[in-house]
Amino acid sequence: MKLSRFLVGDTIRVTWINSNVIPSVLFASVYDGNEILVDSGTMTSSGNGYYFYDHTIVNTPGFYVVETRATIASMLYKRRVKFQASLIQVD
Repeated sequence: MKLSRFLVGDTIRVTWINSNVIPSVLFASVYDGNEILVDSGTMTSSGNGYYFYDHTIVNTPGFYVVETRATIASMLYKRRVKFQASLIQVD
Protein backbone atom coordinates (compact mmCIF):
# COMPACT_ATOMS: atom_id res chain seq x y z
CA MET A 1 0.00 0.00 0.00
CA LYS A 2 1.32 3.42 -0.93
CA LEU A 3 1.43 5.88 1.96
CA SER A 4 0.24 9.36 1.00
CA ARG A 5 2.14 12.27 2.50
CA PHE A 6 0.84 15.78 3.11
CA LEU A 7 1.93 18.96 4.84
CA VAL A 8 0.37 20.03 8.12
CA GLY A 9 -2.35 22.56 7.27
CA ASP A 10 -3.16 21.00 3.86
CA THR A 11 -6.74 20.11 3.04
CA ILE A 12 -7.32 16.62 1.66
CA ARG A 13 -10.43 15.38 -0.13
CA VAL A 14 -11.75 11.96 0.82
CA THR A 15 -13.93 10.44 -1.93
CA TRP A 16 -16.46 7.63 -2.30
CA ILE A 17 -18.02 6.47 -5.56
CA ASN A 18 -21.23 4.41 -5.83
CA SER A 19 -22.89 3.04 -8.91
CA ASN A 20 -26.67 2.57 -9.10
CA VAL A 21 -27.17 2.71 -5.31
CA ILE A 22 -27.64 5.49 -2.80
CA PRO A 23 -26.18 4.95 0.68
CA SER A 24 -28.52 5.65 3.58
CA VAL A 25 -25.52 6.70 5.71
CA LEU A 26 -22.12 7.84 4.44
CA PHE A 27 -19.50 9.51 6.61
CA ALA A 28 -15.75 9.91 7.04
CA SER A 29 -13.67 9.84 10.21
CA VAL A 30 -10.02 10.77 10.73
CA TYR A 31 -7.99 9.09 13.49
CA ASP A 32 -4.47 9.80 14.71
CA GLY A 33 -1.80 7.13 15.14
CA ASN A 34 -3.30 6.15 18.50
CA GLU A 35 -6.75 5.63 16.91
CA ILE A 36 -8.12 8.75 18.64
CA LEU A 37 -10.81 10.51 16.60
CA VAL A 38 -9.63 13.95 15.40
CA ASP A 39 -12.35 14.79 12.84
CA SER A 40 -15.50 13.32 11.32
CA GLY A 41 -18.49 14.32 9.27
CA THR A 42 -21.09 13.35 6.70
CA MET A 43 -19.85 13.08 3.14
CA THR A 44 -21.41 15.43 0.58
CA SER A 45 -22.93 14.28 -2.70
CA SER A 46 -21.59 16.00 -5.79
CA GLY A 47 -23.99 14.09 -8.07
CA ASN A 48 -23.93 10.91 -10.14
CA GLY A 49 -22.79 8.71 -7.25
CA TYR A 50 -19.76 10.81 -6.27
CA TYR A 51 -19.32 11.85 -2.63
CA PHE A 52 -16.59 13.81 -0.86
CA TYR A 53 -15.43 15.02 2.53
CA ASP A 54 -12.76 17.70 2.99
CA HIS A 55 -10.41 17.47 5.97
CA THR A 56 -7.78 20.03 6.97
CA ILE A 57 -4.80 18.25 8.52
CA VAL A 58 -4.23 19.26 12.13
CA ASN A 59 -1.04 20.96 13.30
CA THR A 60 0.57 17.78 14.61
CA PRO A 61 2.86 15.75 12.35
CA GLY A 62 2.40 12.00 12.44
CA PHE A 63 0.48 9.11 10.95
CA TYR A 64 -3.29 9.23 10.47
CA VAL A 65 -6.08 7.04 9.12
CA VAL A 66 -9.14 8.17 7.16
CA GLU A 67 -12.03 5.75 7.52
CA THR A 68 -15.11 5.97 5.31
CA ARG A 69 -18.28 4.05 6.20
CA ALA A 70 -21.33 3.55 4.05
CA THR A 71 -24.59 1.79 4.84
CA ILE A 72 -26.23 0.38 1.72
CA ALA A 73 -29.28 -1.91 1.94
CA SER A 74 -28.54 -2.58 5.64
CA MET A 75 -24.95 -3.63 4.82
CA LEU A 76 -21.96 -1.75 6.26
CA TYR A 77 -19.04 -1.01 3.93
CA LYS A 78 -15.78 0.36 5.32
CA ARG A 79 -12.52 1.63 3.80
CA ARG A 80 -9.40 2.78 5.65
CA VAL A 81 -6.53 4.75 4.11
CA LYS A 82 -3.35 5.76 5.96
CA PHE A 83 -1.47 9.02 5.44
CA GLN A 84 1.41 10.91 7.00
CA ALA A 85 1.38 14.58 7.99
CA SER A 86 4.72 16.40 7.97
CA LEU A 87 5.97 19.88 8.82
CA ILE A 88 8.27 19.99 5.79
CA GLN A 89 7.89 19.12 2.11
CA VAL A 90 8.11 15.33 1.74
CA ASP A 91 8.10 14.76 -2.03
